[in-house]
Amino acid sequence: MTAITAPAAVRVGTWKRLRSRRGLWFTIADFALIIAIWHIAVVNLELVSRVFLPAPADVLVGYGELADAGVLWNNMGHSALTWVIGYGLGLIVGVIVGLLVGSLHVAYKLGMPLLWAAWATPLVAIQPIIGVWFGFGIAPNIVLVFLSAAIPIALNTVAGVAGVSPSLMRASRVYGASRWQTYLLVRLPWTVPYIIGGIRLAVPTSLIGLLIGEMVGSPSGMGSLIVVSLARFRTNQAFAAIIFFIIVAVIMVSAADALERRIGKWREVSAR
Repeated sequence: MTAITAPAAVRVGTWKRLRSRRGLWFTIADFALIIAIWHIAVVNLELVSRVFLPAPADVLVGYGELADAGVLWNNMGHSALTWVIGYGLGLIVGVIVGLLVGSLHVAYKLGMPLLWAAWATPLVAIQPIIGVWFGFGIAPNIVLVFLSAAIPIALNTVAGVAGVSPSLMRASRVYGASRWQTYLLVRLPWTVPYIIGGIRLAVPTSLIGLLIGEMVGSPSGMGSLIVVSLARFRTNQAFAAIIFFIIVAVIMVSAADALERRIGKWREVSAR
């Protein structure tokens, strides 16, 4: 067996680091390409009026205007608080419901149709009802974020609990593990990557739920800021808020995706 020399090992390590960062560079290149096409279409070719589609530079100006007016950070803080509370509750409830529905046969038969029906229900349709039930303020938006996060997390958790590899279950019985030990040492670890996948999926859906609530019936928040800016024809400020949401969603989904890959490695090895 040929030994790897120190320079070769350094080159291999450098190549691995470059490959690990390739996704980041592709993401940066995508954003740069979009901004360039956007600028050329609006500024150079004048395909769309800047009143309706501001240039990238106009969006940066919009950030400055919102910051100078003192409304940017207040609305960001309001949206962040709403999302953290709703998403946190959705994470807890989604995991618990998913574990129960995926572990118990009766709960699976009764719960899965309800979960799929809730997942198929458009939030826009139920937002007025939620507003009537929970009043005017932060509570309806928390409920929308909660539903948007809890349902995909629960569905993914159910898929993980109910889809444990039969070979692992047989191996646990061969080694004399009890039903409770099998659940703790086999089912739960197997389900963790599915939970992380649900967490990743719930990030954009919960942000959409937050925007729906704030745009329809909230006096503050980034969604409300978008509506007010568009009503005043300050589209650069509206696009500034929209792009902020996009950047936050991309960063959070990327972080959850990296966590999912890291946690799910053991399952790939065990399946070989």
